[in-house]
Amino acid sequence: MRSIPIPTDYSVEFTQNTNASTAEVEIGLNVDRTQALQVEVPSIYHTRINDFLLAALLQSFTQWTGLQQLRIDLEGHGRESLFDLDLSRSIGWFTSLYPVVLIINDRQPEAILKSVKEQLRKIPNGGIGYGVLRYLSSKQLEVPSAEVKFNYLGQIDRLSFQPPLLGFAKESCGSAYALQEQRQYLIEINGWIIDRQLQFRWTYSRNFHKVETIERLAQQFLAALQNSIDRCRSTSTDGYTPSDFPAARINQKQLDQLLSKFHGKK
Repeated sequence: MRSIPIPTDYSVEFTQNTNASTAEVEIGLNVDRTQALQVEVPSIYHTRINDFLLAALLQSFTQWTGLQQLRIDLEGHGRESLFDLDLSRSIGWFTSLYPVVLIINDRQPEAILKSVKEQLRKIPNGGIGYGVLRYLSSKQLEVPSAEVKFNYLGQIDRLSFQPPLLGFAKESCGSAYALQEQRQYLIEINGWIIDRQLQFRWTYSRNFHKVETIERLAQQFLAALQNSIDRCRSTSTDGYTPSDFPAARINQKQLDQLLSKFHGKK
């Protein structure tokens, strides 16, 4: 069972979505905007990097599909500080993967960012218990499969050794999967910070999409992200949302009215 399909350039069966048909488009922010995204702008709207990234992704996809929502599988590092559990001495790869439906009600970039932030904050325990609920519960969940996966890996060169001893190879390591194997998603977006720059790799199937389509979509995402960063850097007011005051039981409209009265008295 698949969710509402995203547009494709070619009408073929999903079985044609193989690893052999994949291609990639890479985009990235410059050092200045990456630094702003890491240090400056999160304090303005009391956000995390993923809030900005997913707000920009929502804008680009809804502009492309004409829909008011985007269903994705959101992947994380699985090491969130949610429980009294010390993972600092553990090794190996931790992963959390869970479905998210992001809804857009207002086309203003500031409103989209605030809305995405609130939608993400409502996910119980950052989605880390979804796998247990779906696969280990006595009654397994029937969840439509998403066609898009998003994963922000963070700053991956923070603890790496630098040349000439060790460093990241520029050469491709090749495919990690059998070429004839079927892919689960039509579009996979992976992002990371390396050499002080935020970079994204969009992986897609040539059997479903033209490179021009993915390049245009990726550039729309990048433009929305850059615009959001620049707007935040130029604002002088705090962008609070209801999740910043969990005990208040207040919605965004009520909070905005209250803050406007407060700023008016200053």
